Amino acid sequence: MPDGVFHLGMILHLLALVLLYCVGAPAIRAGRRTWLENAPLPAFQKQPPLALIIPLTGDSPTMRQSLASLLHQPGVNFQAQLVVRNEADPASALVRELVQRFPHVRLVIAGEATRCCQKNHSLLAGIKAAGDWPEILVFCDSTHEARPDFLTRLSAPLVRGEAVLATSYHRVLPDEPTLPSLFHFFSAQFIHLLQNLPWFCLPWGGATAIRRETFLRHGIDAIWARGVVDDFTMGPYLQRRGVRAAAVPQAALLTRLNRQSLGGWWGWWFRQLLYLKFCMPGTWLAATLAPMAGAALLWHTLRDALSGGFVGWLYLGALCALGVLYGGLGQRRLPAWRAGLGFALMQILTIPCFLATWLTNTLRWRGIAYRARLDGTVAAILHRAQG
Repeated sequence: MPDGVFHLGMILHLLALVLLYCVGAPAIRAGRRTWLENAPLPAFQKQPPLALIIPLTGDSPTMRQSLASLLHQPGVNFQAQLVVRNEADPASALVRELVQRFPHVRLVIAGEATRCCQKNHSLLAGIKAAGDWPEILVFCDSTHEARPDFLTRLSAPLVRGEAVLATSYHRVLPDEPTLPSLFHFFSAQFIHLLQNLPWFCLPWGGATAIRRETFLRHGIDAIWARGVVDDFTMGPYLQRRGVRAAAVPQAALLTRLNRQSLGGWWGWWFRQLLYLKFCMPGTWLAATLAPMAGAALLWHTLRDALSGGFVGWLYLGALCALGVLYGGLGQRRLPAWRAGLGFALMQILTIPCFLATWLTNTLRWRGIAYRARLDGTVAAILHRAQG
């Protein structure tokens, strides 16, 4: 293939990254500025009743810190349903402690999932426990920190009547700038940037608020009762039915990332790509062209660089420079050389990670393996952790 084709591919890749940054970065900066503000946004005087539903398992200092921040939302009329699989889960004792500090918290025992992923089963148990009281449902993971005005900001588009579905993502703050931690940082940031694109605003990790009436009228409960994932089955389904999510970057959560391992990052990133395969198979199929082209581009780049050419080195240098630019969007600035190297290597390693999604329909998460169909439903639960 002529060198000019590869040179064009390099230019298009770099331009796509620049365009993504230009369109998505302002929203991330807005969320970062909000996090640093001292005074929280006052709660609405006439805010509809709200149920915060959080599935959780295990116990850790990070989870305790995150839950305390999520539950401390002054002025908001809400109840929190903290859902665990069974009494044997260490999270049960943790929730009982939180009940003593936060009277609006309730422990919900979901039981074992048999037709869907455990997280969906727990969310549905939390919705059932909340009853008819809430007008707004908010779903959130247990490992993200929140500002005291998190619920006010996330539910604002619903309270003002601007939307019936709102979502936000989470920013990753690595404790140490090791390469695997930076891989995780840049992968999560990529999703965060995509979520703030007007045509790709979908619930995908972080937090989601939805009108309860909308949730039930569109049958999301029935979809979750068979689904392999929660938010990423709901978002595309509602979008096809004309219900679009409002992005609320100012409600972005914060995830403190302890020293990540290469296997830990790979497993997390592989799951995100599998969700795309299961819930948006057409998009996943079309997106496969990107890693295939990336593999050819990488081969040509290395060949050019090792043979004494300057174009390959120029391209790799530009990738690293963009890594420094992207790294500046973090909660704190990263060392420039680590940001550049981590960004470039993450892009390279994403190629085999994406292509590996062709080899399996099995998703593993928290000790449970699910075989899924390409419509996002669970075909079988293959392995379940004990306890």
